[in-house]
Amino acid sequence: MALLDETSQWSDLVQFYDYLTRHIVPGPRSISYFIPFLLLPVALLIPPSVMSHRQLYLVFLPLIYACEVHAWLQIGGLEVISLTLTLWSFVLLVLRDPRRTYRRIRLTAHSDAGRDSEKGRNAFVEERYPESLAKRIPWVLTLLVSIRFAGWKIGDPSHDKTQPAPRLTRVAFLKHAFLIIAQAFTILDLASCYVLTDPYFVTSGMGVDEPFPPPSQDLPTLLNALRILPPRVLRGAAIAGQVYAMVTSMFYLPTIPVVGLNAIGMLPDEWSPHTWPVFFGSFSAVGERGLRGLWGSWWHHFNRHITSTPGRELAHVMGIPTTSTLGYSLLTVSAFLLSGVIHMGMIPREPASGRMTVNMMRLYLAAFFWAQIPAFQIELVASKLVAASVPSVPHFPTTRILVLLWVAGWLSLTLPLLTIPFREIGYWRYFPLPVSLFRGLAGKGWLTWYDICGAIEIE
Repeated sequence: MALLDETSQWSDLVQFYDYLTRHIVPGPRSISYFIPFLLLPVALLIPPSVMSHRQLYLVFLPLIYACEVHAWLQIGGLEVISLTLTLWSFVLLVLRDPRRTYRRIRLTAHSDAGRDSEKGRNAFVEERYPESLAKRIPWVLTLLVSIRFAGWKIGDPSHDKTQPAPRLTRVAFLKHAFLIIAQAFTILDLASCYVLTDPYFVTSGMGVDEPFPPPSQDLPTLLNALRILPPRVLRGAAIAGQVYAMVTSMFYLPTIPVVGLNAIGMLPDEWSPHTWPVFFGSFSAVGERGLRGLWGSWWHHFNRHITSTPGRELAHVMGIPTTSTLGYSLLTVSAFLLSGVIHMGMIPREPASGRMTVNMMRLYLAAFFWAQIPAFQIELVASKLVAASVPSVPHFPTTRILVLLWVAGWLSLTLPLLTIPFREIGYWRYFPLPVSLFRGLAGKGWLTWYDICGAIEIE
């Protein structure tokens, strides 16, 4: 009897996973999905004396891409993690040659010693590609987890001059992580409570500028008061709040157990997030540089090297300095064009929508990132015109406010592009948090997840 129950539970789990990856979010559906995660480190472990740079990518890149294509055929479309690995492989095997040019920066003293003292600064050493296999393995594995190249010299002056990056102690990092997580929980809770009151987020075909429903006595006073704002602005703010909260949680929640494993000696320091730069920069950069500050300084840089390196290498081949307007434009186009393609992988093969095709949903999602490209060009032209007419523009509060209004306006124009595919999939039909502070205070109940598996009708 127990065996039958276990078999039934396993069958239900398989059915749930099949439903999830077909209709909600793409995921691995074949062994070919995982093979590239082994092929890339194996390739980088082969020294230049055995295989040249050209031989390495001619042998391994077709193997990696063949596996990825098969995996996507099984998934029924692109998928974010596998597509990221595809681009990561192209950067490390083709566009760059880490075995010859990269240097790992190591701290010979304990990582929590910091860098404040002269002794701390002198404790860093640079390690080239090791000759012995025993040393190559940690060198290569550390490289593969260092997607932002924190703690690496890669031959890019703009990056290398910032290395080694400032690092926090474990305690300081954990305090920072818990503060960000608490902030994200609060923002996500508030934004999600609002979303439940606005039919725009669940009604197919409803425009972002359509008026709010009439005020309701059942709504908290705060939510009724917020509706004095234009519908596009308030709905855009709700989308922005949810995106920010979800992304920050996705980055910071997994770091806590990883730092814990490092503290008990189960992971090396270079693998512990407390030795990396924090994921997000200062928000003040948005008021200073607009969208360029938002995406270039404040927003996370997780995929920066993956998406911008093709543009950087193209500029190098063409002899265009990346500090020039044209070179910077090439980096921008490369970064946002590939970011849009990567995020296409969020759309499942069979979303529960009767009004929009899968490919149209993917295009809407990518269009949000592609729409940032002309905004960068507008800012570049505007900044040059201002610099030509006013050589030194002080950062008065009024100037910052105008810049922030420009950013808010552009995001209000482009963020609704994300709503359309997510609405069709049904993301906003379920509350994203199991416990809601704001719903509880409003007397709507603290718990929001009663039977999550039962809420999904498995076909």
